Amino acid sequence: MILITGATGHIGNVLVKKLQDRYPQEALRLFLQPGEQLDAFDGLTAELCYGDIRKAEDVRRAVNGARLVFHLAGIVDTAPRRPRLLEEVNVGGTRHVVDACLDYSVERLVYVSSVHALPDLPDNEVIRERADFPIPGLLGPYANTKSTATAVVYDGIARGLDAVIVFPSGVIGPYDYRMSEMGRLFRYLSTQGWLKVIMSFDGAYNFVDVRDVADGILSAARAGRSGEGYILSGHRITLREVIRLERRALGQRQPAIFFAPRWLVRLAAWLTHGACRLLRIKPFFTPYSVSVLVSNSNLSHAKATEELGFEPRPLLDTFRDSVLWMQEHGQIKKPRRKLHQAAGRNGS
Repeated sequence: MILITGATGHIGNVLVKKLQDRYPQEALRLFLQPGEQLDAFDGLTAELCYGDIRKAEDVRRAVNGARLVFHLAGIVDTAPRRPRLLEEVNVGGTRHVVDACLDYSVERLVYVSSVHALPDLPDNEVIRERADFPIPGLLGPYANTKSTATAVVYDGIARGLDAVIVFPSGVIGPYDYRMSEMGRLFRYLSTQGWLKVIMSFDGAYNFVDVRDVADGILSAARAGRSGEGYILSGHRITLREVIRLERRALGQRQPAIFFAPRWLVRLAAWLTHGACRLLRIKPFFTPYSVSVLVSNSNLSHAKATEELGFEPRPLLDTFRDSVLWMQEHGQIKKPRRKLHQAAGRNGS
């Protein structure tokens, strides 16, 4: 039996479907919280195991009998209002999974960490895998909890656990049922096609297709070396390019884009963050997100390419597939012109 925690998330639901195709004769068990939406799993045959990742007894019940465990459950929050909950889920939950895997002699644990758990190196130095966790001085509570949780897995490895760790960069792509941070940004940008001038700033990040991440996770389970970590990154892209690719995928006119100074962007982020806290809505433009977009995103996936055969697809393909999927599922409106006609006029 194969256990997946965090199955309803963006990476999780794609991974579950790929696991069903890869291991058709093996049972899948999904560890879920009560009340989670299961619309991503229509037509899927799987055992549903409900519980709380913060409770050791619930985790043990889920892990018992598993051959492989894929641990994806966690909270992704760039504006955490409940840092204690972040710690309990991301760190405490991972500790429960590691302990249970050791107690029940699981063949292999694949832990999905994050590139946020890695240090932000100076001078655009290439960021590669490392094993000395936790990393001090990271950006914000989310990064710190992922780094500490990664240390928990390495502690389990030192105690005899067969585990592999993957570090995805910014995940984007179709099948985003729960509307991730980037999914919300795509939806917002899709409503701005009428704007002829857009303000941006000189930020950039590394984004990777969710389907490529799921393939990388499967390869790590099959061919990854025990005790090793693998960065699953894609392509570094500026905010200007994000806007242009989104417009191209939607068949909208390209706008004029001008850069605002960073101090003004940071001030706007703090004001937006404060307003959203008062209104009790989740922002996607926060001081943390600005810090991430001006940080070092020079991530190398050379190790994953060499050892796992990991090859991220072009981002334009990801943007087009994301837009089409979101249109089909009513998350964004369809453009007036047909997508394939607009793409043809753009020389693709």
